[in-house]
Amino acid sequence: MSAIHIRTSGHHQPGLAGGAGTHGMVAFGTGLDCYLSYRPTFQSPYNYQVLLEVALDERGSRALGADRRSGYTGIHTFDPEDFPIAELDPGRARPRKSFRGTLIRGRRERDGMAIASDVLATVRRVVHFAELDPDRERGRGLLTHLCFGRPSRMYLAHHIARQPSFDQIVSAWIVPGTVTDLLGEPLADEVVRKTFEQAQPIILGQREFTGMRLRAGELAVAAFPATAASGGAQGFLAEIAVERQIYLEVADLA
Repeated sequence: MSAIHIRTSGHHQPGLAGGAGTHGMVAFGTGLDCYLSYRPTFQSPYNYQVLLEVALDERGSRALGADRRSGYTGIHTFDPEDFPIAELDPGRARPRKSFRGTLIRGRRERDGMAIASDVLATVRRVVHFAELDPDRERGRGLLTHLCFGRPSRMYLAHHIARQPSFDQIVSAWIVPGTVTDLLGEPLADEVVRKTFEQAQPIILGQREFTGMRLRAGELAVAAFPATAASGGAQGFLAEIAVERQIYLEVADLA
């Protein structure tokens, strides 16, 4: 996977010019992968949607693994050291490659508990980086999601575009045998394996902001548009099964 990189034209980099833009991050994944999702708002300097694939150091990995083996099923967050979030921009000449922080069971501002401090997170890949523009026209539209990971173990993040919006991450998988072209003709599942190495923007139909969000157990047909990441191949459709909700925040993006 390489980065999906979106920059709003005509804007300076507020995280660099106006001080640090570090905010909490949601930590999720398995033993084979670990991701951090920046928790944005529409207010500078926190107006960035960023998804990172990272490697935690031994202290962090052990703490996270022990918490999961103990049966904890809630969210984990990562409070990073103070730095401008724009330093992670993969379009920069020298983007930041690592940072330290505290791994927390839950959220610090909601009685979360630190389980490991001074944890080093090394950035393996910037999966998505986008500056959010609070002045962008408000309105409805397709709820586009970002799909990343492996077909058998993948994640969907709501693509934050307009205000109001919401931040949601779910785990999911592509149902075998449901891949078709855009006209409904069956395609081999291999199509997904070949194109899924990079994060994909997908469309899950007309979903209003106040309507149903993705829920555990839901089946949804996802449209994967043709992108440069797919080598110029035509887009395709696939059925996605939602396993569980990892994170949901509405108030920060209202």
